[in-house]
Amino acid sequence: MNSVIGVDEGPENIFIAERDQQLALFGQYLSEGIADGKRIWNIYGTAGIGKSFLMDAYRRMALRAGALMLFLDSRDFNHTADQFCRRLLRQVQQVGRADAPASLPEGETDALEACLNALLQISASAKVVVALDTYEEMGELDGWLRERFFKQLPPDVLLLLAGRYKLKDQWIVAPALREQIRYMPLGHLSDAACDAYLRHSGILDDEQVARIRLKTHGHPLALSLSAFIGTQADWSGDGTDEAEWFDHLAKAWLREVPDARLRQLVEAAAVLLHVNREVLQYIMDKEIDDEAFERLIGLSFVRRTDRGWMLHDLVRGAMRKQLEERTPAYYEKLRSRAAHYFAARIRHSSAYRNTEWEVGELFYYTGGGLVRASIQAQARGRYAWETLTSDNADEGERYLSRRRGAATPLTLTLVDPDTAVRYDNFEGEEAMTLAVKDLDLRAWIALDSRSVMLLRSADGEAVGLAAIIPIHAKTLAYLRGDPFAGPYLSSLTPDEYRRLEVAPPGQAGWFIRSIDFVDWSRPDLAIEAMFLMFSYMCAGGLFVASPPPAPFFGEVHRTLGFQAVPGLLHRNYDGRTPTPTFVLDTRGEKLEAFLAFLLKRGGFPEETTITAAGGLDERLTEREREVAALVLDGMTNAEIAAELFVSEITVKKHVSSIYGKLSVKGRGQLIKLLVGKSGRVAQ
Repeated sequence: MNSVIGVDEGPENIFIAERDQQLALFGQYLSEGIADGKRIWNIYGTAGIGKSFLMDAYRRMALRAGALMLFLDSRDFNHTADQFCRRLLRQVQQVGRADAPASLPEGETDALEACLNALLQISASAKVVVALDTYEEMGELDGWLRERFFKQLPPDVLLLLAGRYKLKDQWIVAPALREQIRYMPLGHLSDAACDAYLRHSGILDDEQVARIRLKTHGHPLALSLSAFIGTQADWSGDGTDEAEWFDHLAKAWLREVPDARLRQLVEAAAVLLHVNREVLQYIMDKEIDDEAFERLIGLSFVRRTDRGWMLHDLVRGAMRKQLEERTPAYYEKLRSRAAHYFAARIRHSSAYRNTEWEVGELFYYTGGGLVRASIQAQARGRYAWETLTSDNADEGERYLSRRRGAATPLTLTLVDPDTAVRYDNFEGEEAMTLAVKDLDLRAWIALDSRSVMLLRSADGEAVGLAAIIPIHAKTLAYLRGDPFAGPYLSSLTPDEYRRLEVAPPGQAGWFIRSIDFVDWSRPDLAIEAMFLMFSYMCAGGLFVASPPPAPFFGEVHRTLGFQAVPGLLHRNYDGRTPTPTFVLDTRGEKLEAFLAFLLKRGGFPEETTITAAGGLDERLTEREREVAALVLDGMTNAEIAAELFVSEITVKKHVSSIYGKLSVKGRGQLIKLLVGKSGRVAQ
């Protein structure tokens, strides 16, 4: 049994007694199939309430019954239809189904067809469940899942959607869809279940049981932590705020855990968002044996994801806070090594995939309070960027008409979760109207179909618009005549300009013509803009912007690492206000310089140097470099094989060749080589 029990691993009979209705319904499905037309089960409730525990219980039941349960967490893959289908197909392959496709198809449409065909064939002889966790962060896939995937899903397949919120908006507009949803809210545990759990955990004093029950309010995760603390009276705090619960609980838990190694692992893991043994070994600069790591990931507040493991959000925040208070120097050492690690992941992975997530992680350590506050302001996934085409460009034009007719000031308040510093930003209506001045959506779409995107809410409302135009041979002439891009392009030397004449569909970079929202007081919209920019920033191109001449926009661009072009000003927004142009260049070796700039700005010692690509280019093949990047991502050989669609034996051969060429003896040494060398972290 784990040292902390209850939510995911503890005495299951107690929690199952509280979830007996949900478990009975699933058992009925496994024996009888979908008998009442409810093909979508919406499991929802607050953080730590036991959604993952219930899903895991379903998984075990399905396994015993010979059913196939496919599971995806929204935080573990890029939110595209193609990636979603490929992830499901890989799981079908991994369980060794005879009716699984021999190889994964090319393209989104083929992947969807192959996925649906596989599910149809399997559901003819076995029950099939598709379970999606953290659904509130599914974002841009929500509409596709609802309108395409679910509508084509075989009728006997059960769809489980687990998240913090109840399905609403477009899910309930049409009666035919609404009638297929079974809502399954999860609440706090009853007094009887709390008492039974605490007594099962060895807490027998009636007053103590009552005090813990009162302070936790039956919240499963808080109850799990407090049960381990047991005899302590000072953990509980006087308030009912969740953050206060976990701040007190985390301090008491760490104080009472007798194993110093486990305490150190938990504290170091709290500095990271996603944890695997390689990353943890790197930031702690010590070997972690199987037993120690198994104890860490076996804790009730740690869950498995495709990117590794995660501490529960509330526990991670509380652990990180107390570590910083107790040993600030050690805390900064861990942060420094984590920042260098993610910089190296960007450097070695950006050529092969979108590194938006790693860029966000790096900026959390190096971006300063305003960016950190923006990143942490709201959970993502409530909105989806949709590329506009000539067929639906009128929707973008209606958005612009609405914005121009009802401009609102920017009143954005953000709070840095690490320092509690508050950032109050204000720009008047006139400045915000300039953000949508002279936007010619149809012209840009005609130049390149990737140029314009509309941000939609869960109910389909257009709440934002982005015009980010690829720079290549087909768009250059138009951009040179644009009043906002033209001044920069005209300032380039002939050689600099020729470097931009890339043949499409390639591009030399992008020009941000506008990123705009209907309501600039909402942090959940601001974070969508931040991560949209992250997806471009380290992609190996020239990123150019000339935003409206308002202090907020200039501060954001400088904070993200953009540089104002010296001596280049125009007055084309309002005819009078000097407006700078900002540039971020991550082409070739300049990506290395940008990463070094971020690390230095973050205040991290220059004791780590990111391995330049040139050395690896000389020694490794293209495929070996890709494998090395995935090792840096913390993937196992099996996971790398699935990612690259090759056999595990082939991956082992590549890894062995990499070790030989780079003169390293294992993954730990390879990661140190890729990230760089650093002094030992000592507490």
